[in-house]
Amino acid sequence: MSAAPSPTGSPAASQNVAASAVPLLTPLSLAAVLVTALSPASWLVAAQCGLVALLVIAAARGWGAWPVRWLRTETLKPLQRHCLALALGLGVLATVVLLLGVAGVLNNITAWLLVAVGVALAYADWRTMPSSGAAAAEPASARGLTWRALAALPLGLPLAIAAMGASLPPGVLWSAEGQGYDALIYHLRGPQEYFDAGRISFLPHNVYTSFPQQVESLYLLLMHLLGDVYDGAIASQWLHALLGGAAVLALVAWSPPGWPRVVVALVGGGAPWLAYLGCLAYVELGTLFFAAVAGGLLLDLVPDEARAARAAWPRLTLAAGLCAGLAGGTKYTALVLVAAALGAAWLIAARGNWAWRGRAAALYMLGAAIAFSPWAIRNVAFTGNPVYPFAYRWFGGAAWSPEQDAQWQRGHLLPASQATPAGRLATVYRELVASPMYGPILAAGGLALPAAPLLLLPLVGLAQRSRATAALWLWLLLGLAVWALATHMPGRFLLPLIAPLALLSGLTVRDLVSRGGRWRPIVLVGLALVGSVASGLHLHSIWREHDATWAQRGWPLRDLAGRTDVMLAGHPLADERVLPAGACVWMVGEARVFYLRRPVHYTIVFNRDPWLEAARDGSPAAAVEWLRTQNVTHVVFSWPEIERLRSTYGFPDLVTHDWVSDLETAGLERVPWPPEGGVAGVEVYRVAPPAAP
Repeated sequence: MSAAPSPTGSPAASQNVAASAVPLLTPLSLAAVLVTALSPASWLVAAQCGLVALLVIAAARGWGAWPVRWLRTETLKPLQRHCLALALGLGVLATVVLLLGVAGVLNNITAWLLVAVGVALAYADWRTMPSSGAAAAEPASARGLTWRALAALPLGLPLAIAAMGASLPPGVLWSAEGQGYDALIYHLRGPQEYFDAGRISFLPHNVYTSFPQQVESLYLLLMHLLGDVYDGAIASQWLHALLGGAAVLALVAWSPPGWPRVVVALVGGGAPWLAYLGCLAYVELGTLFFAAVAGGLLLDLVPDEARAARAAWPRLTLAAGLCAGLAGGTKYTALVLVAAALGAAWLIAARGNWAWRGRAAALYMLGAAIAFSPWAIRNVAFTGNPVYPFAYRWFGGAAWSPEQDAQWQRGHLLPASQATPAGRLATVYRELVASPMYGPILAAGGLALPAAPLLLLPLVGLAQRSRATAALWLWLLLGLAVWALATHMPGRFLLPLIAPLALLSGLTVRDLVSRGGRWRPIVLVGLALVGSVASGLHLHSIWREHDATWAQRGWPLRDLAGRTDVMLAGHPLADERVLPAGACVWMVGEARVFYLRRPVHYTIVFNRDPWLEAARDGSPAAAVEWLRTQNVTHVVFSWPEIERLRSTYGFPDLVTHDWVSDLETAGLERVPWPPEGGVAGVEVYRVAPPAAP
């Protein structure tokens, strides 16, 4: 009887795999030391919220293990298989959460059942994983491992900042992101409303919750696992940070072995955007992870050396399409920046006749459509429009109108001064080339010059002519073109393009090493090392600025780890002298109600406020009476936010100070702020009962 295959392969392969993990230990160890020194309370948060987020990752790995086996990806290396399994598993898990949520049966029990089954599947897959020739890691000398481990050390600082930041309550970081504005109004607020309602449903007052919710569904899962919205929100930040780590591992997995992998880890993982956004419950790091896996899979089918994998091309292209579609499931823009741009780049650059490339591209598109379909089907069921609120002129959409569609288009246009070709190029320079969030810059004569290895190393490799580099450059340039021509060009939207930039950096180092001569690769590794150190110091300076700001309020960041109770108690409307415990609140202007523990109605600026719509053609008395019919007890006008929205996206002309004065005469009563509290420009009114007949 033959022996059963070892789950970890041969002893030599196991030793090589273990040895290849050594460079990961140094940045993790440094991060642990820094967290202990700077924010020891973060360990307590990690032990609860971080651990549950890690369990979701493990469960997703299990849910994806069996689709990977069905795809028969024997040509992939172990780390590549793990990344693909995690990517597909995250898609499966989010889809199951969506189905359970729509059915109204997602709860603490079903959530833990999903995780338990996933972890069991992961364990079963590990126990039965066959050894293969691809399983052997690249052998390395002890000296080589030592140098690589030391070179990876600078990643410890961004890892520590991501861990400490993810442990903070949402709404603390960062000022440039409006203290996580997007998380508070939809990435977390949508799951919060689903959690409170016990069901996933259409939210006509929040258009952003109709965006694809591949990542937000996992946030909802975490809320149910922990049985609390606010603990689940911190766990969501941890999950987002972990997805950033998974993205770096995926980039490393599809990079040439040796020093090129170290460089890819330094330039990809060291880009400040990753740790910066890892502190927030956003979605971009999920997008980057799926993009990295999709790009790596297609990259295996581009160059001459991929001929051995040609027999597996149907499965690999289908898998790549699934991952590209999952990227689109995190963010609409990824449908173009990842799925379309990557697919077009591969189609142009791949070696092979056009008939074969066409068949492969068709399979890729099929995979992308399958992976994105849960969100398209949800939107069709809820609104009649698969890409709601986009393409309104073709599909229409519930609770939307031509006027809202026009308002949306206007609100997402570049200012006229930036909409010219010169203005767009200047924005590319400012948001990418001269942005410290992609790596260090040098100031010379008032001009910001790029010094980011993430941007410079691909340029060094331009002289290397290969189909792989051509495919990555095409992906990068097509993505840049779409971003510059079809969006309002926020730098954060470019995050998926870190994938081709990092992979190009690895190919550059590999090609220079293969050409002989030691000084060239040493210089490039040194450049990546210096860039990673500089990026980490830039992140640390931002952290210190925010720490000083919060310390002035009496709460240094080290004392805020896990303290959502501080945010709840500190909400200006939490004071029962302003809003009694039983108040039912109607917000006008402000949509950040995540920490307001009252029954509350808010409206995103692009949606239509039912009260304002009803009051538009009626008298002030009728407007107040409408509130009474809805059992509203208080109305809050946030004038700074109203004016900000009016000057950017547009706001109903009806809402003015004069109109509110008329409402006072019709039955609204001003509620004074307590002497020791209050927010400038925010007015609270009580809806008085109707006068006795």
